[in-house]
Formats: sequence, C-alpha cells, structure tokens
Amino acid sequence: MSNSTASNTSSANSRHERTDGAAERVHEAVDRAATIAGMSEERLLELAEELRGHADKLAKSARSRSKEATAAVGDYTRENPIKSIGLAFLMGTILAYIFRK
Repeated sequence: MSNSTASNTSSANSRHERTDGAAERVHEAVDRAATIAGMSEERLLELAEELRGHADKLAKSARSRSKEATAAVGDYTRENPIKSIGLAFLMGTILAYIFRK
C-alpha cells in the first residue's frame, strides 16, 4: 500500500470512529431522555390519581354540607312558617328593588 492510500484509510477510519462515537453518545442521550420522560409520565399519572381522590373527597363533603343545609332550612321553615314567609317576602322585595334600577 502506498503512503497516500494508507493515509486515506487511516483518515476514513478516524472519521468513522468519530461518527460512531457521536452516534453512540446521541443514542445514550436519547435513552436517558426516554427514561426521564417515562418517569415523568408515571409521576404525572400518580399526581392525577391523587388529585382525583382529593376532588372526590371535596365533592362528597360538598354534597354532605348541602344536605345538612337543606335539612336545616327545611327544619327552620317547618318550625317558623310565619317568619319564613316574612323573610321570603322581604328578600323578594329587596331583589325586585335592586333589579329595577
């Protein structure tokens, strides 16, 4: 082999080695990114499930309080029918006055 042929072969091998090394580093970076993305997705799913649980608890609490308030208003109305009618009339008058303006 001549010197120029050996030099060209050596140069080509060097370029291939650098290209292969760069490709390997890119593959490693992609693998790390995929791993991180997978962990992030799992964490997001865990957070979504946790938030869903909190939302369910809040909804149950709101329903319970609504039922309690409804029962309290019903009890008050049954115990004080005249006051209830008077308060309803007063509120209606006030709202009519506000909406007229």
